[in-house]
Amino acid sequence: MNSRQSRFVRVARRVAEALGQQDCLLAGGLAVMAHGFVRATRDVDLLTRLPLSEARARLSKDGLRTRLLRGDVLDGGFPCLKGECDGLPFDVLPELVPIHWELAPTVEDPTAGGLRAVALEDLLALKLKAQGPKDLMDVAMLVLLHPESAARAKELATAYRALDRFEIWLKDPRIRAQAREESELERRRVASKPRSKPHERRGAGVAGGTHRARARKPGRPR
Repeated sequence: MNSRQSRFVRVARRVAEALGQQDCLLAGGLAVMAHGFVRATRDVDLLTRLPLSEARARLSKDGLRTRLLRGDVLDGGFPCLKGECDGLPFDVLPELVPIHWELAPTVEDPTAGGLRAVALEDLLALKLKAQGPKDLMDVAMLVLLHPESAARAKELATAYRALDRFEIWLKDPRIRAQAREESELERRRVASKPRSKPHERRGAGVAGGTHRARARKPGRPR
């Protein structure tokens, strides 16, 4: 993990510790990286099951000032908290889709301090609900990296009326080429590592450079 990515993880850890790690999960770009797609991100997104008023109070108690952005539900917006830590912007989001907390993988990188990310299916749902170009690109890449998620992703895309746009990204030759490259890099990384001991579990990870922080990953939501 390079120094810039480590800075984002440190900020996520600081915010999560203020909220209570049992009450929040990585979302956004860091969650995308946790599930294998290494890309740039500009901020830290955390999702919480706390009422935003309580989340704001906990952050304030720990010296992290935020403002409440109410959003216009009729215009597709949503309420969230916005703040800044160590010069990086962060957002704290409510549960915008049903979240399977018990299936959230724990990032094993030593700098992550027990951070967990939203489960892959929940991340796909969050991205498909948002439907921005980057969101749909993320979903396409994650599906190409995790082919077992394709059927569920299409179900979600249909439910959110984004199937046509999602399939355009899924068929994009540049996205498919990048996914093949990511898969090959992962294959080489795994091949170069010493064989894991039987008791060691492997899963998704917040990624950086040629090293990917592994995460313990439970099964798929029912």
